[in-house]
Amino acid sequence: MGITAILQRLHLLRSEEWDPPTPLDHLLTDMQSWPFFVIPIHLHFLRLVITHLYHLFLFLRGHAFHPPSHISPIRVVCISDTHNYELDLARIPDGEGGLLIHAGDLTNDGSRESIQRQLDWLGEVRRRKGFERVLVVAGNHDGWLDEEGARQVLFGEGSKGDAELTWPEGVQYLDGMAGEGGEHGGVMTIEFEGRAKGRRLNVWGWGGVPRCGGPEHAFQYDRAAHPWTNRIPVETDILITHTPPRHHLDLGLGCAGLLAELWRVKPKLHVFGHVHWGAGREAVYYDECQRAYESLMARGADVPFPPAFPSIFSFPASVSGGYQLVSPNRQEPRSKMREKQRPTNLVNILMLPVYFGLALSLYFVKVFERVWMDSMDAARVIWHGITAVVWKWVMEGPGSNNGALLVNASVTYGNTGKVINPVQVVEL
Repeated sequence: MGITAILQRLHLLRSEEWDPPTPLDHLLTDMQSWPFFVIPIHLHFLRLVITHLYHLFLFLRGHAFHPPSHISPIRVVCISDTHNYELDLARIPDGEGGLLIHAGDLTNDGSRESIQRQLDWLGEVRRRKGFERVLVVAGNHDGWLDEEGARQVLFGEGSKGDAELTWPEGVQYLDGMAGEGGEHGGVMTIEFEGRAKGRRLNVWGWGGVPRCGGPEHAFQYDRAAHPWTNRIPVETDILITHTPPRHHLDLGLGCAGLLAELWRVKPKLHVFGHVHWGAGREAVYYDECQRAYESLMARGADVPFPPAFPSIFSFPASVSGGYQLVSPNRQEPRSKMREKQRPTNLVNILMLPVYFGLALSLYFVKVFERVWMDSMDAARVIWHGITAVVWKWVMEGPGSNNGALLVNASVTYGNTGKVINPVQVVEL
């Protein structure tokens, strides 16, 4: 058993990237920079400190927004990643004519029968708790809903002709990329009755995720070729996805393309799941403090040492038998080839200090550049965070925030399989 396995067994290192990083993970993430890993350790420590400061500033700024005082609020109850589990109705608050959102991974096996049971349960929750509408996006474990991909992998080519799902009244599936769930590119406008009569919200959703497994996982896409650019309608009030945006409630596993789209659209509420350990909520203001924080986190702390050293024992690869091909019509014995190779190896040996010195110089130039950029971003986070807190409490006062909210609604607690995370409730 290696040292890594021992540290994982002792819970000093996380076992997989879907687990939350331990303090030792923060220090040892980039040991490939050996023997100069001391500097990356400091860069990781800087990110750890700035992350806690950034969230402290968010806490000190108070609630991202407050429901309007002159009109009735709309209650939005958010859940995700139920994985076949049907929550006790006592855990779900009364809908009061609002919305119940399920942000994907209704099931484990993705079968039609499992998804249908979840839909029937959601329909019962709507009737008994008084929700105006239940909105659902798929997750990577909901293979039946991915007709052109995971469904055929999991259940065979013939599954396309099988019986389709029965959607209970008031339970609606959102697939904005396919234009399903509403008009104008999938955006849905909901007009409310009851307590919030006369109010309306625009909702858009899709369940795609960055590639996280084999073809049995549904709605996957490559990070480098993400589909988000200019896809979410700008009038969207509530965005529902399965994947988190990058750097927010995601353990670093979220989608950078989705984050860029959030900056363009700036929805009031974004509900997602997928990363169980990221469950919770976080305010966003799309301001300079957030921009600097995301810039720092996106850069990464590793400064790998240049590996491009020539091998002093290398020989040309084009050797056949006892001869090396010198030209199409001429061959020389291997002994002559070796004689010609020796000066090259000798030059490599003599030039090794030069190679090393050049590589070391380039490394420290890169280190200086990285330390400078990281320090500037960290300073911007601190400066803009402090000024935002002071401005809010000195100049504007309580209840003055006009931010937005990100909600990781996963009810499954990490990788334990226990559905014990609290249900998230937002008043709009």
